[in-house]
Amino acid sequence: MERISNFLIYISLITVVTLPSIGLPYILPSTQIIQFMTNKFGEIHTLKIIQHTKAKDLSEEEERVFGEIIYLKSPHLYRSEIVGQPGKRLIIRNGTRTLRIINGTINYDGESRDLLYRFLLLAQGPRRLSERLKLIGLDLEKVSLTRFDGRIAYLIGDKEEWSPRLLVDKDLFLPLLLRYSNVIVHFSDYREFREQTWYPFKIVYSFEDGIEEEYNVKDIIVNPPIDLSLFDIPWIRTQFGVSEYNSERPESEIRGPEQEIQENIE
Repeated sequence: MERISNFLIYISLITVVTLPSIGLPYILPSTQIIQFMTNKFGEIHTLKIIQHTKAKDLSEEEERVFGEIIYLKSPHLYRSEIVGQPGKRLIIRNGTRTLRIINGTINYDGESRDLLYRFLLLAQGPRRLSERLKLIGLDLEKVSLTRFDGRIAYLIGDKEEWSPRLLVDKDLFLPLLLRYSNVIVHFSDYREFREQTWYPFKIVYSFEDGIEEEYNVKDIIVNPPIDLSLFDIPWIRTQFGVSEYNSERPESEIRGPEQEIQENIE
């Protein structure tokens, strides 16, 4: 009887010690989250996207809609242009350099990180992505759980509302939101457009001054051959004049390479 009593006391002590930890979720470190996320896009080395773009100026209740073709190549090549209107709105990113052409003239030519969100969705090593996230101010040492769009997500970065942060779906390890500088990017409508290959068919890019662009994928081709001359900024620069607006302004003063449209494109 005494042996049974001692056993019950032992079980009770274990219960008291372990109960506080029951139900507390284990939070992965950012290194693992980023590793799992990059694995999701590990087979996407190049992309050709045809998208429907809706550009809004919320302050003036103004909206324009047009089609665009996007070319992407890992790790840092990007090009977008309006379908059938060469030079109307042409944006090229090569490395950290961005060239933006509006209505046939160079509107911006300089360093910018505004297109970083596009490269979250391409093949790249977790170390490279981690370094890119650090450059935009994400604190990779801070990870917590939050709820976003009805999903439980990992929040990498500070919890303060205006701090740089990356939200990643806890179960699917797909990016849901990226905030940095004056930009918020929301990824949604993920579709498995081929086996084990996912992509957000809706991206909303918001800038703090009330400019918002919504991109809806109409067609997507993974790993097509892409001519590298499409991203040759020095050569493309020679084909267009320079706007008086163009300058090497500090990045904090730049509205974003996808934003100079409301007052420029008619």
